[in-house]
Parts: sequence; structure tokens; C-alpha cells
Amino acid sequence: MDFMKIQILAIGMLILGAYTGGVIAKKIKLGETVGQILGGMIVGPHFWTLVHDWAATKENLVSTSVFHKLEYLYTHGFITYGNVIEESHFFVFFFLGLIAFSLGEELHFDRLKQMGIKPTIICLTQAMLAWVSITLVFYKVFHFPVINAAIVGSIGIATAPALTFILMNKLKVEGKLKNILANIVVLDDIIEVIFFSVFLGIAVMMQNGEELSFGFLAFEVIKEFFFAILIGVVIFFLLKFTVKPKKVDETEGLEIEVESFYGPMPSIELFFIISGIIAVGSAVALHFHLPFLVMAVVAGALVSNYHYHAIFHSLQLGNVMPALNLFFFALIGASVKLETFSSKTFVFVLGYLLVRGSAKLIGTWLGCRITGQEKEITNSLPKLMLPQAGMAAVETILVATVLKNNGGDLIFNTIIPALVIFEIGGAWISERTLISWNKFMGEKYKSHKKKKHFAIEDIVGNIWEFKAQNKENTVEKLTELLKEKSLIKDTHEISHAILTREKLASTALGKGVAIPHCRTDEVSKTICVCGFLENPVEWNSPDGKPIDIVFLVITPKDKPQEYLQTVRSIILTLKELSLEGELNHSLLRNILVG
Repeated sequence: MDFMKIQILAIGMLILGAYTGGVIAKKIKLGETVGQILGGMIVGPHFWTLVHDWAATKENLVSTSVFHKLEYLYTHGFITYGNVIEESHFFVFFFLGLIAFSLGEELHFDRLKQMGIKPTIICLTQAMLAWVSITLVFYKVFHFPVINAAIVGSIGIATAPALTFILMNKLKVEGKLKNILANIVVLDDIIEVIFFSVFLGIAVMMQNGEELSFGFLAFEVIKEFFFAILIGVVIFFLLKFTVKPKKVDETEGLEIEVESFYGPMPSIELFFIISGIIAVGSAVALHFHLPFLVMAVVAGALVSNYHYHAIFHSLQLGNVMPALNLFFFALIGASVKLETFSSKTFVFVLGYLLVRGSAKLIGTWLGCRITGQEKEITNSLPKLMLPQAGMAAVETILVATVLKNNGGDLIFNTIIPALVIFEIGGAWISERTLISWNKFMGEKYKSHKKKKHFAIEDIVGNIWEFKAQNKENTVEKLTELLKEKSLIKDTHEISHAILTREKLASTALGKGVAIPHCRTDEVSKTICVCGFLENPVEWNSPDGKPIDIVFLVITPKDKPQEYLQTVRSIILTLKELSLEGELNHSLLRNILVG
């Protein structure tokens, strides 16, 4: 019972510490992830060990009755508190399996084709430069064992610019820069997972005292990858037969060509199925000492290509993933062994910061030059590659757990402080880079504008900006706004007609745009309004992206051609506002709002 109480206390402290730290960090614009790590650190056992050791040196405190009571609590319960947090590291393996599985969504063949060779060259250039540079410095200069240096180098490959993408959404950054960055980040993580899995596997073999030769290593790595892939295939079939898409009958008169298969909507039930199957697969892989990250990526890639990508949306549920992220980063913070930090550790952290930062900047710049990117891309992209959290943080705590007595703690204490610094400094650099990019893009789009105004300005009657929970809620809010403007009388009739049409096939065009519509006797002339959603919603879009711009079109039943003319004008405008295949949402907003 006493142990159970400490367990409950530890979980409560981790959640409260990370949540409070995240809230404070967001308010001072430090980055929520950084705040959660620092919050977990403050409630963790290592921080309070330092506090206790400091207080024990103060004679005026030691003699007080309060100190004696706290000392009793410390000696009788604090070791258990630390053990509970240590034993919670199983969550890292579970969480990392889900993240690796979600990477598979980006390995869809169509997305890989769209990516092209240039982002791949940029990614490989900076990834290999980062790995080689970090590995050599930690092996030759800092005298890490070569396999540990290779692990540090592989973690250094990862780029996780979550804060950068948040800033991009905030500053309305669209187009080529965002597209290239997204492609590079995905490839980065995949390369990093493969490198990390190989070198961690070798480190585990060495830890177990196995005699290694090149031939033996090659055989073992190939064997482990083969069986990991095999488990990934089994997981794919389990998901394929557990979660089945539904066929939608094609009907005459469909005006927008869309997919004819619909997977299940994101749900907590689907999240439970996915997480349960991935957890079991990870446990099996770990039992047989197989690279479970490779297993998860393979399963995700197979689901993405041969099942239905909507499955991945249930791993992004708004009320679930933030909670898992919070607990994970709290666990990272609580695991930081502050008492082991020294001037030597500081040198390792500084070395990691300098080498990785330089390699990312130089490697990305070099890749841009090799692929002939325009000057502004070459100047901006390298600065957006610095932030590092997410996958790197998960794998760092994994190393600390697996290689606990063979350098794992030293790797942990080197990388975690560096991640915090990369997040803070990277966010500051990214924001200024994106502001400069927006100024450049504004001038570039002005030079591409051949008209003083677009036909769409004469078609769209009203523009609203609001929040919506989902597709249905979006339609309801738009029809209510139409009624307030006295443009329609019966909101229920119009909403029902639009949503009935949506059941036949999604009216999402892709690139964040949807054109829900209906023909009805309720109106005598065509109505077209536009809604800008503050929080994008799922709309079964052909490209899998959520929708944040909605054109609602209502036409009279006796004027079917007016719908086609209206939609044609909207699509032509969207094409004119697209550069490098990406729609500039910011410019569209400016044109409509005036």
C-alpha cells in the first residue's frame, strides 16, 4: 500500500509539474516542450536530491524540527519515489513505437514521388555531415567509445521543428519553403531511426559480451532487420483486418472527383486498437532483441500504402496525444541526473551544440547549393533545421535505459540540455527567419500578379473567421451566419442538404480548401461565402490535409450551370495564387478581405 501511494504521488507530481511548466513557458514564449521538461526536472528526484544535499550543509536548517521531519520523509520514501519514476521508463518504448509507426504515413508512394530528388539530396547531405562530424568529435576529441559516439551522432541527425511549424502557421507561411522543410524532416527522422537502431543494437550486443567481427555484425544486423520487418508485416495485417474501410456507392452527378473509399473517422476506439497492437508488437520485438523502431516504421508504411491513411489521424486526437506528450517530456525532465553534471559534462554539451549546429547549417546550405535552390531558400532553410526535440528526446531516454551502466547516462546528460538550448535558440532564429521570408514572398507574389483583382472578389459575398469543431459544425456555423445576414431563411434545410451531399463524396479539393455546396429552392440566386477556420478540421481531403478555408456555395435548383461557373472561378483563382504547387493562404485572405 505504501508503494502504491508513492506511485500515485509520482504520477501526480509529474503531470502537475510538466503542465505548470508548459503553461508558464507558453506565456513567456519559451516553448511548451521546454517548459514541460523543466517542470518535470523540478519535481523529479534528482533535483530534490540536490536540494537535500545543499540543505544538509546548513547547520541552522539541520537543527530545526521541520528538517528532521523532512529528513525522515526523504530517507523512508524518497528512494521509492525515484524508483517509481525509473520504472516508468517502459512508457518511453510504448510512446516511441507510436511515433515511429506514425512516420510510416509519410512513406506513401505518392508523397515520395511528389518529394522529388532535390529534398532527398539536401536531407542526405546535412544528415551525413551531422552524423560523421558528431561521431568523429565524440570519438576522437571526447574519447567516447566508438559505438557510443556513433549513437550520439545518429541522434544528432534528427530534426524536430515542431515550434517552427507552429510559427509557420502563425505567420501564414506557405509554399516551397514549408514543403521542402516538411519533406526533409520526414526523411531525416527515417534515416535517423535506421542509424540509431543499427548502432544501439550493436551496443547491446557488446554490452552482452558478444565477440564482434564485421561478418558477424553484418549477419546479425540483417537477421534482426528481417525479423523486425516480418513483425511489421504481421502488425499491418492485424490492422488491415481489424479496421476496414467502407465502400461508398458512386452516384450520378458528382461534380468533384474524390476517392471512393472512406476509412473510419478518428476516434478514441481506433487509437486504442492501434496503440494496443503497436505495444504488443514492440514488446515481442524487444523480447527477441530486434529493432522495434524499424518494425513500427514498416507497419506504418504498409498501412499508408496498402490500407487507409486516415488511420493515422487517430494518433493525433486533440485530447489524447497532448497528454501523452506531456507525460513523456515530464519523464525526461525527471530523469535528468543533475548531480552528475560537472565541468566535463558541460564541455560535452557545448561540443554537441557547436558540432551539430555547424553541421546542420553547413550541410543544409551545401545541399541547397548542389540542388540549385534560389538564394532565399538557401539562406533561410539551414536556420530552420536547428530545433531538436521529439524523436531525439525519446531515443535519448531510451539509450539511458538500455545502456544504463555503459555510457547511457553520460549520453543522456549530454544531449538533453542541448535539446533544451536548441529548442529555445532555434525558435528565436526560426521566427526571425520566417518574418524575413514573408517579406520576400510578398514581393515575389506581387511580381507574379498579372491582374489588379481576381474574379473571385466579385463572387464571394461575405468572409468570416471562426473556430469549428468538425466539418458538420463548420457548415452549421456558416449557415447560421447566412441567416443572420438574411441570405437564407431555413438553416436546418440548407445544412441538411449540404451535409447529405458530403456523404456522397467529400467536397475537399486539397491544399486546405473545401467547397461544400447544394442546389435548393430556398434561394433564388447563387450565394457564395468564405470561412477561414482558426483551427483546421478534417474533411476527408484527397491529400489527407485538414481544411482551413471553406467556400460555401448555394445555387438555385433551376440554375445548375451557376454552380459550375462559381466553382470554376474559385479554382482558377486558387491556381493563380499557387506557386511551386502550394496555395498561398495568406495572399488569398488579403485579396478577399481587401
